[in-house]
Parts: sequence; C-alpha cells; structure tokens
Amino acid sequence: MPLEAFLDRLDNESKLQHSIDVNISPDIDLSSHIVNFTNFASTRYLNDINLAEKYLKEMYSKLKLNYKWFRRTQRGEIKKWGRSASNSEEAYRWRGRTPGHTLTSGLDDYPRPTPPHPAELHVDLMCWVGFMARSLRDIAKRLGEWNDFEELDAQYKNIVNNLYDLHWNEVDKIFCDVSFDGEKSIYVCHKGYISLFPMLLGLLPNDSPKLDAILDLMYNPDELWSPYGLRSLSKSSEFYYTGEKYWRGPVWININYLALSSLYKNYIANPGPYQHKANKIYKELRDNIIKNIYKEYKRTGYAWEQYSAINGEGTRSHPFTGWTSLIVLIMAEKY
Repeated sequence: MPLEAFLDRLDNESKLQHSIDVNISPDIDLSSHIVNFTNFASTRYLNDINLAEKYLKEMYSKLKLNYKWFRRTQRGEIKKWGRSASNSEEAYRWRGRTPGHTLTSGLDDYPRPTPPHPAELHVDLMCWVGFMARSLRDIAKRLGEWNDFEELDAQYKNIVNNLYDLHWNEVDKIFCDVSFDGEKSIYVCHKGYISLFPMLLGLLPNDSPKLDAILDLMYNPDELWSPYGLRSLSKSSEFYYTGEKYWRGPVWININYLALSSLYKNYIANPGPYQHKANKIYKELRDNIIKNIYKEYKRTGYAWEQYSAINGEGTRSHPFTGWTSLIVLIMAEKY
C-alpha cells in the first residue's frame, strides 16, 4: 500500500497542490475531507524522477519474487472439487491451518471452515493476491516492463473474475470462504472482516451491487457497526466474543483504516450509485474511531492493540503504537 501511494504521488508530482481534488457530486459536503500533502510529498524520490525509478526497479524484482511465492505455495484447487470458474488457476488457500487458528492469515482465531480441509479456498487471501497483482502491474507500467504488465493485468482480471465466481454467495449477498462437505463445494460464511476484503482492497467497481451489499453489512448495528468502529466479527455470529475473543468481535484499527482508506479513495472520490452511502459511512466511522481512541487515551494514557466492540475500552497489549498509530493518518485523512 505504501508503494501504491508512492506511485500515485509520483504520477501526479507535477500536479501537486496544497489540497486533494476529488470528483464529488456538488451536494456532498467534503469540508472535513481536505488533506494537505505538501510536506508528505516533498521527498527526494519525488524531486528526482530518476532516483524514484531506480528505487522502483530495485523493489520490483523482490516484490515479484514474493508474489510468485504466494501464487506457488498458497494455490487452491478448483476442478478437483467440482467447482467451475472463469479461470482454472486463480484460487488460493492459506497453509498452516489448525482447527482453531489460521495464523498465516494474520486473523488468528477468526472462524474458518471446520474441520480444516484441503478443499478450502479463502476469500481474504484471494484478495491479497489480487492486490499484489494490481500493484505490480502498475509498477511494471511505470517502468515500461510491458510483457510483465500484460501478464499481470491478465492475472489480476482473472483473480477478480474468480473472486466473484468462487466466493460470492448470491443467496446471502456476501463473500465467503469455501470448503467441501463430502459431496460438493459449499460456502462457509462468517460475516466479519473477511467479508469486507474485496471492498477493503478496492477490488469492487464503484457501481457493483456487491459493493452495496457490503456497505449494508458494514452499517448494520446487528452485524459489524458499533459506536467504536467496525467489529471484527458480526454480532449475530455464534462465535461472537467466544474462545480467545481476539478476532471474534473486537475493533481493530488496521482493518478500520483499510475500510476508511478504500471508501475515501475508491467509493467517495468517484461518482457512482453508492457514493452517498459510502460518504455517510465514511464520515460516521471516522468520527467514531477518532472519538473512542481519544477517549481511551484520556482515560488510560495508552493507545491499545484493539478496542472492545461492547464498550469501546482498550484491550490487550499497551502501550501499542503499531497499527493503532494509524489514527494519526485517519485524523489527517492521509490514505
């Protein structure tokens, strides 16, 4: 994501202004959305295009290796389990699963198919690989690596198509993990952060009805919406605040940051049928997060690893200035 931001700034370095210009309908108030990027963008890499491209070239080969590693080692199966999709290759499964954890995903105890099965496909991993493909494609374009660009562009499009074909549950209007029940491929749907990943990483076009369904899920107080930020797992889930209670309800600032960033850059800044809804959610979510983190800092003197979705209190590790420090970028609207 920092690389994507760097590419955006590099492409627009000759057009930098004191505030961001967004294509917003005139009846949407964005007075609180102004961002000053002057100091943020004034780096030696932006002032020297040759130096910037040298940096990208150095990073590009390493990023390609990481991308190819994910594609090779985390590949999932499609035809073997009787599935059909637009492309026969683009499907992914986190390795290292145990009955109660998927530590490799970073969402440790988030509910997954039980018991673990080699037929599983994981929607969050599919989105991460798609995000990597798109980022590398944009770097390849900048560097004039046209063969790579065409290959990565095709892979990205195949990933997005298969994301819809394999993971979208049309009945429940939600993106889900997939597993096998002994006879057929089945959706395993646990509403929460993984349901949001296609939106979080900007893989949905701004006119997609699937986006509308995700926005409704986010804003529903019986599902993910709380006065303190988005819950990691739906309030309606049988696993809500059970077991370790780690990724099963509490509010995490890193994922909330991704939600705010994507709403701001992808779904507010571009006209579409859900622009007003995205704008409303963005403003209220941002306000809720800022107010709660400030309240808890005043109460305890700490920033916390996560925050309770029940009463907003900071929980787990503290002082914690890892991803919770993203609150500074949220306040400044620097995404």
